[in-house]
Amino acid sequence: MPNIKDEVFLGLRDHYNGKLSKLADLAQPETWSFGKDREKDPYRILRNYFQFTYNRLSEEGKILSSKDGLFRSMNTGLLTKYNQEIVAIFTQSKINGEGKLPWYFNGFFKDTDRYFTSNFEKIPELASYVKNPEDLIYNQKYEIRVQKEHVIDDNYDRFVAAGYSSKELISVLIDSSKSTLYKKLVRNFKLALPFYYHNKETDEKKIQLLVPLYFPGANVKLAFVLNKLSTGQDFYYEAVTVLPVEWAYMNARLIVRPDEEWARIIEEVDSVVEEDING
Repeated sequence: MPNIKDEVFLGLRDHYNGKLSKLADLAQPETWSFGKDREKDPYRILRNYFQFTYNRLSEEGKILSSKDGLFRSMNTGLLTKYNQEIVAIFTQSKINGEGKLPWYFNGFFKDTDRYFTSNFEKIPELASYVKNPEDLIYNQKYEIRVQKEHVIDDNYDRFVAAGYSSKELISVLIDSSKSTLYKKLVRNFKLALPFYYHNKETDEKKIQLLVPLYFPGANVKLAFVLNKLSTGQDFYYEAVTVLPVEWAYMNARLIVRPDEEWARIIEEVDSVVEEDING
């Protein structure tokens, strides 16, 4: 997958954050940072969303070029409060030489802004992640199965980071969490968030679902990753791994805006893993 950092000079951190702040102000209200990390990094989620939306649009060939070739534009996928499209514009870099990036990130604009309309004749397309819309939605008829040996052993470090070191206890907590999860999912299928999975080594691409792990008496810190599989006669979901909940949220936000339950979960995140999983 293309990477914006290899093509576009985004600017120094404060300058870049200023542009992200403008985007947050332009767009319909949404939470763009984790509760405990807000002062340190107020646009963590938004930055991840913007950069990987660019990467996907570049992969799909949906970034527009102006007629004179001096500008490029992408659809951010976000709308203003008056439902206007918000686009990003990049200008051809005036700095030449080895190691210099070809494009400079100019900023975010409404589709009616003159700076956009004077350089582009149409609005760029949205990013697309799925061919079958049914894959985006959790089906209450399908059972969730967990291969505990694989999930626990292969992700033990993540459970330890979440505060659980006993594999026997983790197994019991997964059973309890699964029961709670079923009750919540039958009342709110939107709790299962779609996640675009792209294995860069094999080029496998598919939609997975992310669901919270509700361990009793604790804030949600981990999320199951579910694959939809078939027995030949019916479908079921299999939990194949767990992710830190902040990784899960940022990856899911590329496709959909999570609901109030997820907003509450990320407000309660008490520490934030530094890497972005899509990075």
